[in-house]
Amino acid sequence: MRLWLSFVFAFLVGSYQAIAADVWHSAKIKQVYPLSQGDFILTFEQDSPACLNGNTPKYYYVAVGQNGVTADALKNLLSVSLAAAAQRKTVVINFNDQSTACYINRLSVDFSD
Repeated sequence: MRLWLSFVFAFLVGSYQAIAADVWHSAKIKQVYPLSQGDFILTFEQDSPACLNGNTPKYYYVAVGQNGVTADALKNLLSVSLAAAAQRKTVVINFNDQSTACYINRLSVDFSD
């Protein structure tokens, strides 16, 4: 019975992970919105259709403990976001479409253009 339950649990967890997708999006940052607990929100000049929150513009959250983001990663993501926004550079983000918060876990910017 335990073995059977283990298989069912593994299948359900695997199926749940298969439903959620990592989504890539490129755009210029429109707004960096720090929150009181240390997390922050980014908005972009062009939204991804995969981000399904009801905000206009869409809010993309960066939060410790969400989508693999640690406290150190949050600081790095904020600093890169601010640098890119100040220089009007396009960023490439990766977020998970499993939640309407569109939690970002990676961000890159090309400063060569």
